[in-house]
Amino acid sequence: MQKFRDLAFSINRLDWKIKALYLFIVLLFILLASIALAPMHKMHEFEGLVNTDSLYLEKYDPVFNQPEMRQLVKEKAYKEALLKLAESDSIQLVINLTDSTVNLSIKGVVIHRTKVASFDRDKLLNGMPLIQQAKLFSRPVTVQSQVATIVKEPVVVRQAPKDTLEAALNAWQPDTLIQNPAFLILSLEHGIHVIFEQAANPTLQDKWTRFAFYNRLIIRGSVQAVYRFFTFRKQDYHPAITIKMPVDDLRAIYRALPDHTLVVINL
Repeated sequence: MQKFRDLAFSINRLDWKIKALYLFIVLLFILLASIALAPMHKMHEFEGLVNTDSLYLEKYDPVFNQPEMRQLVKEKAYKEALLKLAESDSIQLVINLTDSTVNLSIKGVVIHRTKVASFDRDKLLNGMPLIQQAKLFSRPVTVQSQVATIVKEPVVVRQAPKDTLEAALNAWQPDTLIQNPAFLILSLEHGIHVIFEQAANPTLQDKWTRFAFYNRLIIRGSVQAVYRFFTFRKQDYHPAITIKMPVDDLRAIYRALPDHTLVVINL
C-alpha cells in the first residue's frame, strides 16, 4: 500500500506536461488494444448470428462438417442465394470466388461475366467455420453504402444547334479515352467490405488515385475508431474481400448496379 502512495506522490510532483504525455500514452495504448481486439469481437458477432437462430441450428446436420462435405455445403448455400436473388427484377451482383468471376445477373440470368485478375480474402473470412459461412451467404446480402472514384452516370450537356450548318461545325464525339482510374468499395451487411481495384496502374495518375483512395479509407476508419473509443463503444472490424479486375469491366459493373444492390458471394 505504501508503494502505491509513493507512486501517487511521485506522479503528483511531475510537471503537468509530463503528466499529459503519460496520459496520452496510456490512452493511445488502450485505443490500440481495443482496435487489436476488434476482429475477435467480429468473430463473436458472427457466432451470435448462428447461435441465436435455433431453427437454423436444428436444420444444420453435424455431418456437414466432414471435409468431403464442405464444398457441397458451400455450393448448396450459393445456389440457395442465387434462387433468392432471382426474385429481384433489377440487375444484381454475383461474386463467385470459386471460379474467380464477378457477374451481373437479372432474374437469374447472367448478362455480364468478368474473370478477375486476382483476389484476396481477410483471414477472418478464410478461417470462418462452415456453419457460419452457410448461414451468412445462403441469401443475398445488401449493400449499405458505396464509395468509388468512378463517375456513376457520365453525362455531357450540349446546346442544341440552330440549323444543320451549326450542327456540322459543332460536331462532337465523346472521348472514351478520358476516364478516371477505377476503385470501388461496397460496404455490405455484417460489416463486410468488398473492394474492387483496376488490375493495372500504369500511370502516375493511377498510382496517385489508388493511394488517395486507400488513404481516405484509412482516415475514415481511424476517425471512427477514435469516436467509438471516446464514446465507450465497441470497436468495429470490417473483414474485406479485395478483387482486381480489368478497368473497363469494373466501370461497366459499377455503373450497372442499382441504388439498392443485392450481392451473392461464394467464398
